[in-house]
Amino acid sequence: MKSILLIIPYFGKWPVWFEAYLVSIQKNPSVNWLFITDCELPVHPPSNTEFVSSSLSEFNDRVNAHFGVNVPLSPRKICDLRVAFGELFSTELQNYDFWGFCDLDIIWGDIRACITPEKLKNYDLISSRKHNTSGHFTIVKNTPTNAAYYHHIANYKELLQQEELQRIDEDGLTAVIQEKNNLKVDWSKTLLNHDGKGRAHQEYVYDRWKWEQGKVMNTQTGQEVMYLHFINWKRTMQYSEIRYDDQPKHFYISFNGMHYQLHSIIQRRKRDFINIFKGYNIQEKQRIGRLKLKSFLKKVKRKLKLN
Repeated sequence: MKSILLIIPYFGKWPVWFEAYLVSIQKNPSVNWLFITDCELPVHPPSNTEFVSSSLSEFNDRVNAHFGVNVPLSPRKICDLRVAFGELFSTELQNYDFWGFCDLDIIWGDIRACITPEKLKNYDLISSRKHNTSGHFTIVKNTPTNAAYYHHIANYKELLQQEELQRIDEDGLTAVIQEKNNLKVDWSKTLLNHDGKGRAHQEYVYDRWKWEQGKVMNTQTGQEVMYLHFINWKRTMQYSEIRYDDQPKHFYISFNGMHYQLHSIIQRRKRDFINIFKGYNIQEKQRIGRLKLKSFLKKVKRKLKLN
C-alpha cells in the first residue's frame, strides 16, 4: 500500500472541533498526518499523527533559510508554501510515497475508498476538486521532480515575499499544470461535499451531516463523501461535544456545532424559517447584489467623470 503524509503547519489556537477532527483521522489509520504547531499538544493523539512543537517565528526562520528570501509569514500566508512542502519537508518525507496538504475545517470520511491503489499507481497528483488543485486536499507523488514542480510558477519567490495571500496552492499550481501538461493528474471529479457547482458552501442547517465509523454521509441525500469541508460553517461553529478520548462511534455536524443527538423537528423547522430571511444563501445573494451595485455606480461615475 502506498504511504501518504499530509502536512499541516498550524499556529494560533486549535479550532473548537479539533477533537472531532482527530476522531476522523484515527479512522484513517493507513494515512499519516504531520502537525507543526505552537498549540497545546494532544495527550493521547492518534497513532497515525505526529506533532512537532514550533513557534511561528521558528518556522518562519526555516522557511526563509530554505528559499533564501524573507517571507512575511502568517497563519494564512502558509497556504502559499504548500506547493513546496515536498522540498521543505524532504527529511520528514523520506519514507513516504506521497506527500500532501489539507485544511482543518474538515471532518474526514474514508480516504482510501476514494484514493485507490490504482490512482496512486497511475498519477503524480490527485486533487479533491474537479479540474483544480485543492488547498483542502491535494497529494503529490514523492519524487524530486514533483517536489520541485513549483519552480515552474513564474516569480514564485517574489510571490512569497508579498504579505497578501497569493493562492499559489490553488490558482498558481493549477495554471502551471494546465500550461505545462506534463503531470499525470487526477482531478476528474469532486471528492467532497459540494453544491453542484463544485463549491462547498452550505446553508445554515441542523443535522445535515453524520460521521459514523469512519464515513461521512449527507443525512438528507445519503451521499457519502471523502470529507466534509465546512468552509463557511467554520465562522458559525460555536461548540463541539465530541471528545477524542471518548472514542465515539458517530456524531452529527450542524452549522453551529458537532453533537451526538439530532435536533427536534421544531428546532429544524424554526431554523429553516430563519434561513428564509437570514440564511447563508440569502446573505450571499444580498452581498453579491451590493457588489454589483457598487461596480455599476463606479462605472456611472467614470462615465460622467465625477471622480
